[in-house]
Amino acid sequence: MQKFRLLLTTIIYTFISLIVFNNIASAGEVLDNIRKTQKITLCAGPYAWPYTSSVDYPRGFDIDILERIAMKEELIFNIYWAEQKMRGGLGKALRHSIQKGRCDIYMGIANSDSSADEIKEKRLILTQPYLGVAYVPIANPGVKDFVNMEEIKGKSKPGVSMSTAMDGYLFYNGYDRDLFARKPTEIDAVAKQEIEMAFVMSTSLAKARRKYKDAPFRVIKSFNPPLELRWNVAATIQNDKEFLELMNKHLTEMMADGTIKELVEKYNVPYYPPFKEIASTYTTEPPEEGKGKLITYEE
Repeated sequence: MQKFRLLLTTIIYTFISLIVFNNIASAGEVLDNIRKTQKITLCAGPYAWPYTSSVDYPRGFDIDILERIAMKEELIFNIYWAEQKMRGGLGKALRHSIQKGRCDIYMGIANSDSSADEIKEKRLILTQPYLGVAYVPIANPGVKDFVNMEEIKGKSKPGVSMSTAMDGYLFYNGYDRDLFARKPTEIDAVAKQEIEMAFVMSTSLAKARRKYKDAPFRVIKSFNPPLELRWNVAATIQNDKEFLELMNKHLTEMMADGTIKELVEKYNVPYYPPFKEIASTYTTEPPEEGKGKLITYEE
């Protein structure tokens, strides 16, 4: 019996040691391979413009950002196209791309409980955020600028896409809203001046401006998006501390010198630096009331 216990203990210890060893062995491995091959590969969605695209030009600001980093590091820049399909979504895309070693970095990951679960499950890590995205108001000339949602309550009936976080926020907080399904969209309605204002995801402005180049609508830049309607965007990599430090260094420098802002705004997307506070879920309830917690980013 004592021999059996000793054998069992040895097996368990060996198993744990192998896990620890594998995690330690991977430290620096990604960056070492990048240095050895002199190339860096981005996993990118082929139809995720303005983030990334295999069919649009320019090809997306995530591609532009990593291309700049590759140039600074004197690396060849490659792309592996990892499509996010409806079935499986982000998890399947990560599993069939970066988890299989087909790329070194996967950009454009917006914070949410679901994405956090996927990253943790696959033992990946996130870089620091390099971009904030949010629902923003677009309005025709007759609408005055405003800062907070409360300023339009009872005074305006903005257009909004049905069954979105924006729709839920307006509904649960007692705002009038004009609902839109797929076609025509709330952007179409504003552009054709059928409604005075709509709330749209900030990155959707790229396609909106490409379709309606001369429409008179504008983004109300003074608007401060509520916590529940804003997210930070980061990249994900394998658990390699050295590579993480390198990527964070470049992202920090590119945010500080305005490079990322310039690259994002090239696509007619309003640039938000990473938000200091966000809500952790897509819930329409304030974090202190229940569904989710407040996430604070330190400067």
